[in-house]
Amino acid sequence: MDRNNALEKKFTRFRVLIIGRANAGKTTILQRVCKTTEVPQVHDKDGKEVDIRVQGSLERGEHDIENEITFRSNPRYVFHDSRGFEAGRIDELKKVKSFLEGRAKAPKLADRIHAIWYCIPMTDRARALTTAEDTFFSICGTSNVPVIAVFSKMDGLDAVAYQQLQKEGKNKLDAKSMAPERAMKIFDNGDYVQRLLAMKYPPLDHVCLREMDKENADCRGLIECTATALKDETLERLLVSTQQTNMGICITYAINR
Repeated sequence: MDRNNALEKKFTRFRVLIIGRANAGKTTILQRVCKTTEVPQVHDKDGKEVDIRVQGSLERGEHDIENEITFRSNPRYVFHDSRGFEAGRIDELKKVKSFLEGRAKAPKLADRIHAIWYCIPMTDRARALTTAEDTFFSICGTSNVPVIAVFSKMDGLDAVAYQQLQKEGKNKLDAKSMAPERAMKIFDNGDYVQRLLAMKYPPLDHVCLREMDKENADCRGLIECTATALKDETLERLLVSTQQTNMGICITYAINR
């Protein structure tokens, strides 16, 4: 048995820290990754179940970054949630840094954070990148943990795209069908990615997600992006193994290997 196979037998769960302000769509993204609509299970660091019906969803209320978030549909994922750094919440930044430093020292690979998904909603393009993003990507180094910038709610740009197309003379039907493609052009022209890449601790990659509110929404891009960013082959194989229901990813990985 080689070293990678031995490690895979020791731990079978991929651990992700998801960061983002309220209404960034974090809960929905995690549900789509795990291919479910179920309410997540949350357990504190002692293994005691937390009733999120009392504390609120991942998008609202108080958070404990140490809590483990899982879904019955795919228990091979473990998520941790940070509410982001809105309104200059330096206390939350300190919590994230302390959490990452502590997890990096964990003796077991299974207890470390394997990837970070930083969610940036595109519902308001003028405020897509705020002080929160400047703070995280300028101050919070994450060592060897890859950070993926997740531009969520990309369909929020469709209304702007639709208006542009109508002003150009397109009829309503054509403007609606062409809006998603134009929305991507608006995004590209906004140099959001370039601004992040110019910061001290830039993300390793980025992905754009749209219409995650639909049950058949595709998160393949996020998984592939994360797998590519991983430096450890064992972690890459582990991430791909969590996607057994997504044969496309499994086949792509097998071919590339």
